[in-house]
Amino acid sequence: MNLWTQLHMRRRLTGALLAGAALAAFWPGPLAWQTRLLVGWNGFLWIYLPLVVWMMLGRSGATDVQKRARALADGIPVVLLLAVLGALASLAAITLELQQARQNHDATAAVLLALTTVAGSWLLLPVEFGIAYASVYHREGGGDHGLEFPGDDGEPGYADFLYFSITVAATSQTSDVAVSSKPMRRLVLLQALLAFVFNTGVLALSINILAGLIS
Repeated sequence: MNLWTQLHMRRRLTGALLAGAALAAFWPGPLAWQTRLLVGWNGFLWIYLPLVVWMMLGRSGATDVQKRARALADGIPVVLLLAVLGALASLAAITLELQQARQNHDATAAVLLALTTVAGSWLLLPVEFGIAYASVYHREGGGDHGLEFPGDDGEPGYADFLYFSITVAATSQTSDVAVSSKPMRRLVLLQALLAFVFNTGVLALSINILAGLIS
């Protein structure tokens, strides 16, 4: 299944991408290229994230989750790659934006833009990994799904996968959920490494912002 088919299936993602691109292209007034990109990226993030989190925390039945997760399984690597590249590129754009704002002695707007970008980019990764965990979990018809959730509450929903992915993103380690298959361990390892890199970058960026405000 190609990327275009996946984008057609993920209407929330596609609509948010189009809205963010339009916002970046048609935002009035002269803006530096990195500022325009950050404005568009934020438009995408803050349209997409509420919509997809609402879907994940909603009352979708186990059958609906399984059907959707299996349908999205083939396109998960590409979507994850785009999300990771976008999140990491946003950190680089924020650095350029803060440097330019410091030179122009107009840091307030740049700091606000940086903070909203960091918050949205950080949230994007566990949300997309949560969808990926669900797809890997339901990709096989039966047997070992790769994640063992405690308790006996039936099939896990998207909220359970989101809980697991946010735990990995915040701590770079697993929670009370056991990882029991090689494909799932590889996915968890990838997220833990990315979480460490991204959290370290956010910490360095926060120190940079604080130093800029003090100076």
